[in-house]
Amino acid sequence: MSGQASGVDRVALVTGASTGIGLAVAKRLRRDGFALGFHTHGDEDEDRARFEEVAGEEGVWIEADLSDPRAAARLVDEVVQGLGRLDVLVNNAGITLAKPALELTAEDFDAVFAVDVRAAFLLSTAAAEPMRRHGNGSIVNVTSVHEHVPRPGLALYSAAKAALGMLTRALAVELAPEIRLNAVAPGAIATERNVEADSLSGEIPLGRPGTPEEVAAVVSFLAGDESGYVSGASFVVDGALIQQVVSRPAG
Repeated sequence: MSGQASGVDRVALVTGASTGIGLAVAKRLRRDGFALGFHTHGDEDEDRARFEEVAGEEGVWIEADLSDPRAAARLVDEVVQGLGRLDVLVNNAGITLAKPALELTAEDFDAVFAVDVRAAFLLSTAAAEPMRRHGNGSIVNVTSVHEHVPRPGLALYSAAKAALGMLTRALAVELAPEIRLNAVAPGAIATERNVEADSLSGEIPLGRPGTPEEVAAVVSFLAGDESGYVSGASFVVDGALIQQVVSRPAG
């Protein structure tokens, strides 16, 4: 499912682009002049409407379940075939699971790591070849403050985001100098999915949750040329939340 454009100068693939941070990132990168690979988990009418609104004529819409290990190569192939190149990959899609650690199952582990870590790894390695053709790729992994600090109720989520943070650092070394990798680690961001963001305002030194657009601004910087000497870093976007760790269990 796609709209195609020829002769575009810069192309970005954003996973989980239909809502929240992913949608804000897609809008910001489109405003920055990128043609878009716009990934959604489903293929509902509202997903199509958001794609058409954001990407216009310069975009490819790809529906895929990222827990399927075959999906990553297909996403990259469809973007390159439809838009001619790939310059930026934003691994935003993820699964959040809030549950006490002793209630977690092997199935929970596999579900979270399949999307939050394995899919990001497979997308990054699939994107490396088309990025290297142009010699200046950027991969941005959306992690979480829980890449850096745990929280009760988020054992698997925290572990997955920490793994994605280390994967960012490892690939930054291995894929240099043609490709840069960085992580953006949001805190309490007011999205449809993060229903408790407002309730945490009293524990955030800046006194409020963040917005998806504030996260997207950091992604935009890391995707662009002005961050050309930045790689292997994690940028926390949290209003100083992790300076005083939230002890209240998630859920």
